Amino acid sequence: MKKLVIALAVLVMLAGGTVSILRYLEIGPFEKTAEEAAAAAANPDAQGTSAFSDNRPRYIEMDPIQVPVFQDDGVAGTIMINYKLEVLGLDNERKVAGAKRQLGDALIEDFAYYIPRTLRNNKTLDVTLIKYRIMMVAERLLGKDAVNDALIQAMTSTDQ
Repeated sequence: MKKLVIALAVLVMLAGGTVSILRYLEIGPFEKTAEEAAAAAANPDAQGTSAFSDNRPRYIEMDPIQVPVFQDDGVAGTIMINYKLEVLGLDNERKVAGAKRQLGDALIEDFAYYIPRTLRNNKTLDVTLIKYRIMMVAERLLGKDAVNDALIQAMTSTDQ
């Protein structure tokens, strides 16, 4: 019984090795047809190497955002946020780079209302909520899948 199990395991390994070699060498049932070979020669990007490099994450350094925090009749402080946006693909990188100013202006406008309202209820700001807020504004301005992630590098506060 032991010898039978060992012989069966060796046969399975040989069969797997044979199939993988046939597939690697593209012979037998894995041979390319003439139409597939012509299509591969005409479109070299279809082989997947270009698609992989095109969809790698790209990071765009954004201008820092300075948001004044008003309380009562004056400025209570200023919050400065340094961040990067992560995009996937060259098209999204161009779209975000072209809309840097508009995105910065939209974030300042949004944070001018959001941050003082949050600070009334809490003493501190949550970095995760700020990140999601940046993502929400970017999605609203640029479209659903333009920005993959927001990376907050620094968030500082100056009190006056």
